[in-house]
Amino acid sequence: MHFGERRKNTTWAHQIASAAILSGPLLTYAANPDTILMNPAVDVIKNIPAVWDETIVLPISEIGELAAFARRKGDIWFVAVMNGVHPKQIIFTTSFLKNGNYKARIVKDDGNNPASVIMQDASYSAKDFIKLDLASGGGFVAEFVKN
Repeated sequence: MHFGERRKNTTWAHQIASAAILSGPLLTYAANPDTILMNPAVDVIKNIPAVWDETIVLPISEIGELAAFARRKGDIWFVAVMNGVHPKQIIFTTSFLKNGNYKARIVKDDGNNPASVIMQDASYSAKDFIKLDLASGGGFVAEFVKN
């Protein structure tokens, strides 16, 4: 995860999604700590676990084009999406949420500024769908907490 110019052709939301999708024995956040702390998505970033209990690769994923994961730690779910070079419109179900209603904190691309994010709050259940318009190099992250 990096928010400086070295992020190349990716957005901040893409970079935040990388923290939830990529895994390995050593994960690094290349951003200056002050940059992370000043990011509007700092609370979501802080809540991304280092270890997961369950990972579901969403069917919309396509090697070399789009990575979309639903990941769970305890009772909290995250969805992270990293888009490739081509803008895309995607729709996926939230059926992984099982029973109950969830409050979501959403991190989306700011279509006017790749070095910014839009934060939203929403409610979802297992019956809902999420529709996204992803920019080239765009991303999406949502943290779902059961009500």
